[in-house]
Amino acid sequence: MSVSVTPQPIHEQQHWQDLPQWRQLLYWWQRQPAQRLQQLYSELQHQLRENGTTFDPWHQQQRQLDLMPWLISETQWQQLEAGIAQRHQLLNAILHDLYGPQQLLQQQVIPPEVIFLNKDYLLPCANLIDTASWLPMLATDIGRNSDGQFCAYSDNTQLPAGLGYVLEHRLAFNNTTTELNSSVKKSQLAGFFRQLQQLLQQGCQSDNEHKLAGLLTHHKRDAAYFEHAFLANYLDIALVHGADLMFKDSKLWLKTLSGLQPLQSLLRYLPDSSCDPLELDPGSSGSAGLLQSIRQNQLLCVNPPGSALLDSGALLPFLSRCCEFLLQQPLLLPTVPALWCGNASQLAQAQTNSSDYCLQHLLSAQQWQLADLPPAELTALWQQVEQQPAAYIARQLLPLSQLPCCDKKGELHPQAGVLRIFSLLTDRDVGQADVAVMPGALGRVSTHSNTLQRSDRAGFSAGFTAKDVWVLANKAQAVSLLQSAKHQVTLSRQSGLLPSRVADHLFWLGRYNERLNLICRALRAALTLLNNSDNSDTGQQDARHLLSFCLRANSSMDDGTEQSLPGLQPALDKLFSADNATGVVAILKNLLYNAQSVREYFGEDTWYVLDKLQSAIYQWPARPQWQQPAALLRTLDEIVLLQTAIYGLNNETMSRTQTLRFMDLGQHLERAQQSCSLLQAVFANTPPTDALMEALLRLADTLMTYRRRYHTELHPLAIMDLLLLDDSTPRSVSYQCARLLRQTEKLPALHNDASITLSREQRLAMELVAILQQIDLQQLFDAQQHALPGLSLLLHQLQQTLRQLSDSVTLSYFNHADLSSQWQSF
Repeated sequence: MSVSVTPQPIHEQQHWQDLPQWRQLLYWWQRQPAQRLQQLYSELQHQLRENGTTFDPWHQQQRQLDLMPWLISETQWQQLEAGIAQRHQLLNAILHDLYGPQQLLQQQVIPPEVIFLNKDYLLPCANLIDTASWLPMLATDIGRNSDGQFCAYSDNTQLPAGLGYVLEHRLAFNNTTTELNSSVKKSQLAGFFRQLQQLLQQGCQSDNEHKLAGLLTHHKRDAAYFEHAFLANYLDIALVHGADLMFKDSKLWLKTLSGLQPLQSLLRYLPDSSCDPLELDPGSSGSAGLLQSIRQNQLLCVNPPGSALLDSGALLPFLSRCCEFLLQQPLLLPTVPALWCGNASQLAQAQTNSSDYCLQHLLSAQQWQLADLPPAELTALWQQVEQQPAAYIARQLLPLSQLPCCDKKGELHPQAGVLRIFSLLTDRDVGQADVAVMPGALGRVSTHSNTLQRSDRAGFSAGFTAKDVWVLANKAQAVSLLQSAKHQVTLSRQSGLLPSRVADHLFWLGRYNERLNLICRALRAALTLLNNSDNSDTGQQDARHLLSFCLRANSSMDDGTEQSLPGLQPALDKLFSADNATGVVAILKNLLYNAQSVREYFGEDTWYVLDKLQSAIYQWPARPQWQQPAALLRTLDEIVLLQTAIYGLNNETMSRTQTLRFMDLGQHLERAQQSCSLLQAVFANTPPTDALMEALLRLADTLMTYRRRYHTELHPLAIMDLLLLDDSTPRSVSYQCARLLRQTEKLPALHNDASITLSREQRLAMELVAILQQIDLQQLFDAQQHALPGLSLLLHQLQQTLRQLSDSVTLSYFNHADLSSQWQSF
């Protein structure tokens, strides 16, 4: 039961006495020390941040989860469930009629102006669905009306945001408050998600081809994107962008490394107008042909484009009449009082009670909170409405439920709250529209009540405090999607298909991670040289060599421009500046961008380390004090340690498939290229000092290996052999090239011609290995062990070949299209 509270002691609230579950919760709460509640609150927020779905990395907007759950009694939930189920059936029938026979318009149940003046009514979607399943998923926002009863005030179909949040909140509670979980019996969510998974697996049944399910999302890396990645990972479906899809033979196909694969079903999280640039918005990021594939019954889309008509709120004034007309039933769940301004009496009512309403324009979707407008603006707005009253809807603002909420100190305070409840249409056949309602919801609380009642079409993009909603129940239910198999299993070692876009992000994740690692190691060595040199010219010159490498590593300087290197402090300022597009912070952001783009491919531990690496951005000093670099060195140490942890976790947890292979390719290609650049910076210009050579060995973590072989004598020739040619040294160029050769041999074949035995990537990797095997270091140094010009030419040749290998991998695998239509290479 949802509870309205006033700021009084919990034990004095008499309306909780009849609820045993509430008494158990309050008893548990009252016997917890304040310190324990604070600790639980912190742990709960840590769980959210670790999952990565609630954080905007560039603005540090962290959504909070309240430690006090929102409890709803089983009896009250049954009433809500029945109302939501009927509402889902009704809205599904309305869409089927409005995009089909249009009986509602012909019989004047809904005025035609309301539909044809609405920007969300899409004519290309007419007769798009030939069954009754127009609305597979519905999200309904619930508040309370003036009588204190639950009341629906908006619907969300094109962007049913919050489904991943509900799942995340429950998992966070299960991992944090185990004692509370065992004392309060509640309905679990796994059954609903299992039904959603089965719905997506059902898809179309036109043939027996192997098909896939996907979650269609946008390109932005915001909190909604992370929610989508979290949800796709849980449902075991592909997270796809519009660019990942291709229309062919009346179907949508997913571009993968092994070719085009037909897409069976799509959980859509793109706005209606952005789904299909061919038939809807030409400038959108969706997939051309999406509407046609639905029209040909080749794709199950949850939900089909056109359903945003419900989100606009335009139908709210007519839902009761629609229910009587279509279902021959009264509306079970009250709807927020809404007025259509095209009706003169309803317009007059809205004008008389302006402060109680929110006004919405159907053509632009613009909204006005009338109570917030100055008198002059309100008068001008009503004059504007009177010019075309049929294009406006007035929706009454609801008084919101007051709920007990926990602050960071563990103290309870009343706050305004609303619910978002999700439901599924589980049967696609006409006349058999069964509805499954999730026994839980997304609860949102805020001290600013109006904020929660505005239509959040951006998908909860603004920060809010969330509540996990517990539906009380006496019977145990499944708590996981994993369950005992009902039939004999066929053993498999297939890891699933890898989309080309994902392989691209993994490749560059490996490259940026290694680039940042080497730059941080070089910076650490340079700062140590400066710190130990007492500002001598020799120490500063040694540091200049390493700083020139750092500036070239991310294309801030071209090779051979060391003479134009700025002074030490300007160089360091440039490297650490957050505004520098090629500085250290920019590399870290690029690394995180690629990691966040493939969020669903990482386990919890890896994401936890990535989250720690992300926080290093905000620990970076705005203007480091180079005279006292201890704090900066600690930050560099932490970054290097975290990157090493990422390598280790991925190698320990990821299967040896193409997923890990492309990340590994990026890492070792980058290490080989940057190592050549580093050796060129140290040896190819002037003879290095002993301090610089020792710094180079420390930078490459090979000092101990070198001392075992050569004791304490520093020989440039020996160092070059160790870091360039020794294929048993993990940081040598030779080791990287041998690794690249092994990995390119296992890349997917892009042709069916048996006469082609080696790919271009294999040939380039073999060329790198051959170049290294033919090197005679004695010919590259003179008698004083000073580098000759041939060394610089050799290192430049290796870098050029490595760039060609990178370009070849990109062209072959990341611009993937239909293999049968690719140009032949001669």
